[in-house]
Amino acid sequence: MLESIYIENFAIIDRLEVDFLNHMTVLTGETGAGKSIIIDAIGQLMGNRSQTSFIKAGKDECFIEGVFTIAKNSPVLAKLKEFRIEFDDKLVVSKSFNRDNRTVIKINYRNVSKMVLQSIMSELIDIHSQFETHSLFDSNNHLDILNHFIGSSIESLNKQYSLAYRTYREINRDYQKALNEELSDEQLEYYQSQLDEINSLDLDTIDEDSLDYEKKQLQEYEKIKEKINNYRQYINGEYGVLANLNNAVNELEAISDNPNYSSIYEKMYDLYYNLMDLDDEVISEFNSTNFDEYRLNEIQEILFKLNRLKRKYGPSISTIKEAKKEIEMKIATFNNRERFLNDLKKQLSIAFQEAKELADAITELRKQEAQKFTDAVTNELKSLYLDKVVFKIDLKKIDLQANGQDKVEFLISTNAGQTLKPLNKVASGGEMSRIMLAIKILSLKSSSIETIIFDEADTGVSGKVAESIGAKMKKIAKDHQVLCITHLAQVAAFAKNHYLIKKVANDNDTNVSITKLNYDESIMEIAKLISGKEVSHESIEHARKLKENSE
Repeated sequence: MLESIYIENFAIIDRLEVDFLNHMTVLTGETGAGKSIIIDAIGQLMGNRSQTSFIKAGKDECFIEGVFTIAKNSPVLAKLKEFRIEFDDKLVVSKSFNRDNRTVIKINYRNVSKMVLQSIMSELIDIHSQFETHSLFDSNNHLDILNHFIGSSIESLNKQYSLAYRTYREINRDYQKALNEELSDEQLEYYQSQLDEINSLDLDTIDEDSLDYEKKQLQEYEKIKEKINNYRQYINGEYGVLANLNNAVNELEAISDNPNYSSIYEKMYDLYYNLMDLDDEVISEFNSTNFDEYRLNEIQEILFKLNRLKRKYGPSISTIKEAKKEIEMKIATFNNRERFLNDLKKQLSIAFQEAKELADAITELRKQEAQKFTDAVTNELKSLYLDKVVFKIDLKKIDLQANGQDKVEFLISTNAGQTLKPLNKVASGGEMSRIMLAIKILSLKSSSIETIIFDEADTGVSGKVAESIGAKMKKIAKDHQVLCITHLAQVAAFAKNHYLIKKVANDNDTNVSITKLNYDESIMEIAKLISGKEVSHESIEHARKLKENSE
């Protein structure tokens, strides 16, 4: 669950720190006080896109940090292990971004990518907003909702189907391409020359990095060879050091009987022969080096050909191989077009059949579960005072697609005698809020998510309907942490924890404050939700009654 959040320089918030509790927590305050800003900040921790407009005016960077406790059976633990993130007792998630669009995301003080953040946080928090409710109007989302309700029993089938469908699509692409391609003799000759050029290298045995290293080593030897040749001229040439030094020694030898020069002669004599020994070492070391000039030429030729192929067919050996495969297919199509097409057609038929069988199994499962989903949604809606509601799933078979062969659309009738119609043709705002809440309740039964946030999900309702929504949220809060933003007294009364959010403004700045209310303070705020700023004795008593009835 979300234990605490710290927000700095986000929207109109200067600094704000909140400790949250378990069960149902309600956030209330006047319109524009900053309630949704706190939810937006939590959304940033879930991986929502950062915008410089979120940074408080006059500041260069904002920072948000959330501290979470994790249940022992949470799938988050497996993901943390997968991403090699250390976890002890708490999960600390932070995000900062500045006006240069530089974003830093950390989980337990380790930098992570946005993808990792979203993967982990999707298992921790679910935000139920008006936007999500509006997404129900788009029937393209209905299949995902049904799949989520079915759960793990369809996941394995979907994975198998996805692989089979991808195989079918790839073979069909090759078949259609081969079907539409016919080569002239000139084109065949051109493709054959391309194939011969690629086949001039054995691409399977080439290790480009090893060849580059070997080439550098051999080229280094050539450089050494050049320097040794120069050295030998200086040392052993006609006018080299050894020849001149030998002449010098001979001259000193002629006067070595003179005691003044005898020791000098001996030193010069030793120098000469020491230099000869050093020269022998240099030549011996050079001669011991293994240099294969033919191998250098061979490597240079291979790399030259490879670079030429890269310029023509792509930047790597794998792309050259792909080009070769495509060329071979074109030549094979031309040389044995009928047999080649028949082979592809057989492969296509087998691949289609495999995908179709899996799609049929998925369709059958969806049909079975659709009735269960329909009954469950209907029961939830009736408990939310849609007594005459008729809810149905229209499941139509279509051509194979990435997610199967089913087109799913939710149909509804909210009044007796009314024909079933798509949601966007019938449902009002209040009805859509209840439909989405019913679906959310069902999805949570098989979910391990610990924190549910309702951001004004009760829009368009009042009275006993609002009271039933509050009761539903309280029921959810038995197994989950619930945070709820509401303007309805009937919903707020069901909360175990009540926070009041206020906008604090002065001449130079605007900030947001949040206060945890005690029981009596909560009664007063619920009374304000009933009657406005002017709280009466009647509204206080009404608030107290709502609170007592909710317990």
